[in-house]
Amino acid sequence: MLEFIVGYWVEVLFSTALSLLGIAYKRLAKRIKEQDAIKLGIRELLRDRIIRVYNHSYDAGFCPIYALENAVAMYEQYHALGGNGTVTELLDRLKELPTGRKEGNKYGDERAYSKTD
Repeated sequence: MLEFIVGYWVEVLFSTALSLLGIAYKRLAKRIKEQDAIKLGIRELLRDRIIRVYNHSYDAGFCPIYALENAVAMYEQYHALGGNGTVTELLDRLKELPTGRKEGNKYGDERAYSKTD
């Protein structure tokens, strides 16, 4: 009788442990999937902002130092999240733009960076 009770409880405990491990695995898998989605979303937002800074600066004909520093900081995080490719080339082109306005700039001053997108 004692053997039956011990054998029964071992099976119950083993089944419970396996069930808890299964639940923990499902929760962990869901959390990993969510983290991956967040990572990809942030990377794409950074990519979008870098491209906007480039397009805005290219149109204005210059890129103020603060905008360049911001783009470089965003690119470092973008790259750390696995981004690369076209944005690297855009950042290199952005670095080549003058940091002050040129004569004949379509805005005539730094208003290009004071308006909202």
